[in-house]
Amino acid sequence: MFNKLFQSYNEFHVDEIQTNRFQPEKFAEVLDQWATGEEILTLGHSIEGRPIRQVKLGKGPIRVLLWSQMHGNESTATRAILDLLKFNRDPGEFREEWRQVLDKLTLYIIPMLNPDGTAAFKRRNAAEVDLNRDARAFECSESRILRDAMRSVSPVFSFNLHDQRRFYNITGSAKPSSISFLAPAFNKEETVNDSRLAAMQLIAALRQDLETVIPGQVGLYDDSFAPRAFGDYSQSTGSSTVLIESGWEQYDIEKESIRKLNFAMMVSAFAKIASGSLANFTEQDYRQIPMNDEKLFDVLIRGARMVVNDQQVSIDVGIQRTEITIPGSEEFYSAGQVEDLGDLKEWYGFEEVEASDLMLVNGRVTDLSLAEWQELEEIDQVELIREGNLFLVHESGEVNLSSNEMINIIIGTDANLSLAFEQPANFLLINKAGEIKYVVLNGFLWPIDEAPPEGLNGLIIN
Repeated sequence: MFNKLFQSYNEFHVDEIQTNRFQPEKFAEVLDQWATGEEILTLGHSIEGRPIRQVKLGKGPIRVLLWSQMHGNESTATRAILDLLKFNRDPGEFREEWRQVLDKLTLYIIPMLNPDGTAAFKRRNAAEVDLNRDARAFECSESRILRDAMRSVSPVFSFNLHDQRRFYNITGSAKPSSISFLAPAFNKEETVNDSRLAAMQLIAALRQDLETVIPGQVGLYDDSFAPRAFGDYSQSTGSSTVLIESGWEQYDIEKESIRKLNFAMMVSAFAKIASGSLANFTEQDYRQIPMNDEKLFDVLIRGARMVVNDQQVSIDVGIQRTEITIPGSEEFYSAGQVEDLGDLKEWYGFEEVEASDLMLVNGRVTDLSLAEWQELEEIDQVELIREGNLFLVHESGEVNLSSNEMINIIIGTDANLSLAFEQPANFLLINKAGEIKYVVLNGFLWPIDEAPPEGLNGLIIN
């Protein structure tokens, strides 16, 4: 069923929201559109007064609770829940299978636990509390709402839906951890009782599905007991709790590919629970899932030569980019920085360059003014950057941070433009003849004989 759902996904994709960033009011509008006729409850309100809602599907005796976006900047599963609701409206060729699911299960879905964090696209809530670390004190209204839902529903299975940073890889592999799982511990001894075993069996079954479409990209988190975490709390109540972390695939900045995986995985999980087929899987199947690691960069330059104080060194350069939300907007810009320097032999990159025959040198400062630069045709800007001009000095006046200029704009004249740890990643890679082979601009790798990387933007550097 998983593969058929995966192949048929476009029929069920909700087009109204296709980006990571959206306002909770927009989500509520789309939710109401696709959950019409279903039981929708307002369970309570966030600190800033936004409603936290629950959608109920099905009429079966096996109760299943799902919650998503307890971290406001983790929206992949939230969007997949919209797809699930559209599927529920008209499952098409899956009508009979879905009818059997809804006869066996009752689904209680909290699609957005942290609407205040969603509005600001930040991890924490309005009180700057990480809700996933408030399952002991229950200080925040959102945490109490989830706790009370758990008590009210008393679910047999629970799904704790998150996103993870894209720098997780599968241990010993360059492959990203596109989907990660955990059957959380419920005590410090990490005991495996019947309910936790059922969570492990379900994860093993879902991993088998996922390996058919993302082979080698399914990971497992360490199961050390975390007494403040909601997954561990949920497991302690006797509910078979499955943590799902949505990772990344290359060039999927809005995570639509991972959203597709979430949709097919959720429907498949419900069908497996309804069919009672989990006994075919064991704890050992779960333990065989490879562990996550954090050794993946956006860009990894291997073995570039560099001259420092008249001494030549050969170094690896690991670069990571962060998407920064523009205040008061759903737009963002990227900021790339040097995350590590030195021997990175055991690390990997989404993009890698073997640079042992290349020299790393500073980018150049153009003598154009900002006004002159902005008057140029795009092809002129591209050619100037290909010639090594990575910086433009703007001595006075404000610059809008939402500027989409490709070049870096320096405010003032005393910025350090050299390669440095935890500083913006801007440099050139040249061959022995002095010819530029690669531009690294704000952490984006640009082979000069190719078009500019998609999404490239410069930074405003004070």
